Amino acid sequence: MIARRLSAGFSSLLMAVLLLNGCSVVNVNGTISTADNELCVVPPEGKEPGMHALLLKLLRQKRFDVRELPAHTPPSACRQTLVYRWGLEQYYVPALVKQYPVAFDFYLGGEKTANASFDPSRNPISPHVKFVRSSRYWARTLDRLFPGRPLVGD
Repeated sequence: MIARRLSAGFSSLLMAVLLLNGCSVVNVNGTISTADNELCVVPPEGKEPGMHALLLKLLRQKRFDVRELPAHTPPSACRQTLVYRWGLEQYYVPALVKQYPVAFDFYLGGEKTANASFDPSRNPISPHVKFVRSSRYWARTLDRLFPGRPLVGD
C-alpha cells in the first residue's frame, strides 16, 4: 500500500518536472567549454540588423573574437562556428515588448555539437516571460550554451 502511494507520488512528480521542463523558454542541448577564442558567426538570410548587432556584442562580452561570415556559409568554414536563425517577431501589448525567438547551433570542426534556443511562446505557464525583452533571454541562453566564460545575462 505504501509502496503504491510512493510510486504514484513519484510518477506525479516526474510528470510535473517533465511538463515544466518542456515549457522552458530557454532550451539548451549540450554546452561548450572552450579556450579557443575565435568564433565565426553565420547569420540567417535577411537578418534583423539590431538583433544581429546585439548578438555580436554579447559574444564579444563573452570574450570571443567574432568573425562574421555571410549567410549560407557552411559551418566547416571555421573551427568554431555559431549558426543562428529566428522566428517571426512577436509583439506584446500593452508592454510594447518586441521579442525574437532564436535558435543557435554550435559547430566544432564542421560537426554540430550543441544547440540552444529561446522561444517565449513555449511557456504558457508563466505569461510574465512575454514582458521581458528578448535581449535578456538571448544573453541567458548564451550563458548556458558557453559556461565558463564571463556571464552576460542577469
